[in-house]
Amino acid sequence: MSPISPDNSPMNTRSLIIATAGHVDHGKTSLVRHITGTDTDSLAEEKSRGLTIVPGYAYQHFSSEDDGVTYNNTLGFVDVPGHIDFINNMLAGVGAVDGAMLVVAADDGIMPQTLEHLAILDLLAVPRGIVALTKIDRCEPERVKTVTAQIQQLLKNTSLQDAPVFPVSNASGAGIPALVDYLHSLFSENFTQKATEQGRFFRYLIDRSFTAKGIGTVLTGSVRAGSAKLGDTLKHTGSGELTKLKAARLDKTDLTEIHQGQRASASVSLNHKLVNRGDWLVDEALYCPLSRFDARVSFIDDTIKLRSNALYHLYIGASHHVVTIRQLGSNQNPYFQIKSTDALIAHYGDRFILRDPASQNTIGGGKVIDIFVPRRKRSSESRLAVLAALDHDSFEAIKQLLELLADGIKLQQFSQCRNHTESAIQSFCQRLQAENLPFVSLQLEKQTLPILLHEKYYAKYCQHILTHISGFHQQHGNQQGISEPALSHGVDFAGSHVLFHGILQRLLKDGAIKRTGTLLHLPAHQTVLSQEEQDFLAKIHPILLKAGNVPPRTRELVDLTNIPLKALEGILRQSTKAGTLVKVAENRHYLPETIMALAGFIEQLAQTSEDDDGFSVIQFRDASEIGRNLCIEILEYFDRVGFTRREGNSRFIRTDKENVFGK
Repeated sequence: MSPISPDNSPMNTRSLIIATAGHVDHGKTSLVRHITGTDTDSLAEEKSRGLTIVPGYAYQHFSSEDDGVTYNNTLGFVDVPGHIDFINNMLAGVGAVDGAMLVVAADDGIMPQTLEHLAILDLLAVPRGIVALTKIDRCEPERVKTVTAQIQQLLKNTSLQDAPVFPVSNASGAGIPALVDYLHSLFSENFTQKATEQGRFFRYLIDRSFTAKGIGTVLTGSVRAGSAKLGDTLKHTGSGELTKLKAARLDKTDLTEIHQGQRASASVSLNHKLVNRGDWLVDEALYCPLSRFDARVSFIDDTIKLRSNALYHLYIGASHHVVTIRQLGSNQNPYFQIKSTDALIAHYGDRFILRDPASQNTIGGGKVIDIFVPRRKRSSESRLAVLAALDHDSFEAIKQLLELLADGIKLQQFSQCRNHTESAIQSFCQRLQAENLPFVSLQLEKQTLPILLHEKYYAKYCQHILTHISGFHQQHGNQQGISEPALSHGVDFAGSHVLFHGILQRLLKDGAIKRTGTLLHLPAHQTVLSQEEQDFLAKIHPILLKAGNVPPRTRELVDLTNIPLKALEGILRQSTKAGTLVKVAENRHYLPETIMALAGFIEQLAQTSEDDDGFSVIQFRDASEIGRNLCIEILEYFDRVGFTRREGNSRFIRTDKENVFGK
């Protein structure tokens, strides 16, 4: 082993966090002290009672070389309590580790907390393990062999079934060098695994917080995913407040960046009183407090029966919540819905532990599958099929969901649930294309990521939509087209409005349909006007053309056309449906070409506005020389049809005018 080198760049640092587990007084803390030189029992009560109460932390730093690259390695230990009175603290300590070291004393052998700790590690699916058989100096060699065999039998069919057993003595130090060498050998394997987990947002699990003079609030915890640099803005999940990462440290080494796998302290611009154990610091894109999630659950004992409406205890990350548990589907189904009495933070793949209503016994645990759960039909066959598809790695899940979901895959939700960045989602889509899987991507307004829809569903929806529009034209030849709400109702679309709108946008983009004002129609459709409408248009067209941007009010048109008010209102309604006139307000109608000219004028006005601040009613009034009240009516019309959007006193262009009013 060589001392740690000064190169602490993220590419040349590796961390491995190991949780100790085992019965009280089996030598966990002494063993960690032998390896790191640190006594993790720092509380006065811990020292006086000779047992661990809260998780303690210790580190060993060393450098090593793999494939010609020198790495700075940090072997960290979370020394968790073994006493039954502090099992809840043990659960908080093992919420975010890379592996576990189960400690068993050779003289005592397997004890009650050995069994419970092993069950917890198994339920949390801790990925790798090692067994330290301590106090061998107190036993005959035959006893060591016997207990070793018992341990190996105990580990069968658990996540630690391949864990090697190292006989050691804290008194003499025997066996400890071999154990440490094995722990060091895990770095290459662990680093390779983490290198494949790119494309994720930052998640930092907080297990402690305190204030330091001259520094402020300091957090300690583990980076579960992604990375963050000094100065980055992060969301504190407990308060919902944004905070800056001011400084970071791994043990005694200052860092400019913290990344997945590291256990580090963080100085933040956050009030210490707002922070609780189990809170998170996350990228703002991940912030999604929830009260329920669907999960795959397994129980320690097959005879355990959940009580209806009973309150159980959930331990997830480093937090504790009181929950109800409901099985989805039949008794053979592994999927359950867990509902918390308070807000919690969870994402796909997070492991958790369940304890009985008295929080005395561990009853089971599992893995979060979906955090966007439906309000209805949560136990239906279709929902259970979706959960089974989601219970796979992300790419396989997407492939299966494409076949299953007639509503498509909402990638915005999928990425948030699974903690995938936009680049990771794009990579999945590229893999779908490479495998020639038939799908369409429907881009949605205000969402970064699209909906993915299998082509078989898209083709069916398009056929229904185009057939209905064609039928509408045949029945209403004098109308320009049909509104989006009427079209949705007419085709009896069972999916969401968001999906329907996305399909229409794709049809518009492909030129299969056109939009004039708020009306949708086939590109080749031409309105067939009645003689009355033709006569009226011939009479009113020159009047409106001459009026330009300030057309006469309806009652003024009565005087100009000599048509009675009631009859005039009726023919104005028909002309609006036909698209030969555009109704902007109750008493204002425009020619379509005038509306297009006004839209072009607004585009120019928006381009000349400074600092992307949009434009105001006053700016539009002054530039157009139209009265203020009519300016408001015109702009509100443009808001309604989706050409502009209002934010406070400013307006912004949403899309090109041709996309709304045609060419």
